[in-house]
Amino acid sequence: MSKIFYLSEIVKFAVEKERQAYELYKMLHDASASEESKKLFSYLMEQELQHEKFYEAMLGGVTEEQSPNVKEDNEYTAYIDELIDASRKIAPYQDLDFNDLNSVLDYAMAREKDSILFYVGLKNLAPKATHDHIDQIITEEEKHLVILSKLKK
Repeated sequence: MSKIFYLSEIVKFAVEKERQAYELYKMLHDASASEESKKLFSYLMEQELQHEKFYEAMLGGVTEEQSPNVKEDNEYTAYIDELIDASRKIAPYQDLDFNDLNSVLDYAMAREKDSILFYVGLKNLAPKATHDHIDQIITEEEKHLVILSKLKK
């Protein structure tokens, strides 16, 4: 039988992802030579802090035992299980060469894409009252992706 994730577990993972994104942007900020890049990474850091606060507040509203209001779906459960497991096994900055900005930006863009996919899935499990805010975070993550893409170009 496959594992059904509790909403609290998934939201805790969202908090974890936001903290990791903040740390990545902080490292990029600290490694940046230009003021323009520093401003960009400061902005992204602040966005990730706001997202983290939202998910922490959401976490306060769910119990450890609260199960998502979805039917057991083996494919979705396997996807979430793999996403969480893989993300926790690999250090977020492992093997990054901060002297190779293109590689770091590719990594950051991949993390933003993963976040978008994860939050779309989270929205399906979260209380309806949080959907608008999750949509706003998804939109912001999409903007982050565009910003990073433009920076890379």
